[in-house]
Amino acid sequence: MIPVLETPRLILRAPETADHALYAAFLGRADGPSAFYGGPLRPDEAFQRLAADRGHWALRGHGKWILERRSDGQAVGGCGLVHPPGWPRHELTWWLAEEARGAGLATEASVAAIRWGYDVLGLDPVETHMRDENAAAHALARRLGGWVIARERFPDGATRDVYALPHPDRTQREAMA
Repeated sequence: MIPVLETPRLILRAPETADHALYAAFLGRADGPSAFYGGPLRPDEAFQRLAADRGHWALRGHGKWILERRSDGQAVGGCGLVHPPGWPRHELTWWLAEEARGAGLATEASVAAIRWGYDVLGLDPVETHMRDENAAAHALARRLGGWVIARERFPDGATRDVYALPHPDRTQREAMA
């Protein structure tokens, strides 16, 4: 069973078939951040990604949630903890539809996912990694209190910074002690 998390402005819930339009719109764009998630993708490929996100929960016991705004029930992105086969570590990941960016929703969702990763999964630390050119992701990792713990080459050939992210109730100093 996929847990539901709630924040002041969001409900983090299981991916559903009805979320296909959100995936297709985000991953189908040739411009913008979809490139950091393998885009642009055709609608059928976006559905495969949705199915993989749902399946990750069944196979690994964790995965990506859909971010649904509490105010209007609109699905606006995804966030969660994943660990695909062959990757050296788990990671916090997130993505937002264009109209939802710039409002702090990725930060809010990430804090909930990080807390869940520590408190429920027992991860220590929760980590994230991203390509050098993804400036927005690096900025979010730093806003979350993250610090670079490694620089590694990943199975897709890209070299990435790996950030440790502290528990939301601890400071970076406390996390490093």
